Amino acid sequence: MVALVAVITIWCEPPLSAQSAGPQTTAASAPAGSVEKGRLTFAKVGCAQCHGLEAQGSPTTGPRLGPGALPYAAFSRLVRAPRLQMPPYTEKVLADADLADIYAFVQSRPKPTLPPLLQP
Repeated sequence: MVALVAVITIWCEPPLSAQSAGPQTTAASAPAGSVEKGRLTFAKVGCAQCHGLEAQGSPTTGPRLGPGALPYAAFSRLVRAPRLQMPPYTEKVLADADLADIYAFVQSRPKPTLPPLLQP
């Protein structure tokens, strides 16, 4: 039963967009990024260690990242100056172009669906 609750929690966990605050910008204002380069950079710089290879998240290490309505400006702010346990990825560690690629990768992930057994 505990495992089922954990699976439901992971599956239904809101993306970081539900946690964002401050001025919002549209997705159209995000810099162009490469999904494939973003996938490689996501794994290379360590994002996948906590957020999973597909940015699906984990209840113990890092939240699901997308896809969601989190604008690029808020995403960048959370990556550059995180509030919790995540280490900061400053411009010295992660170039703006690489961050744009990671954002493109995260936004390209499919939305999670409930397993057939849990659908109404």
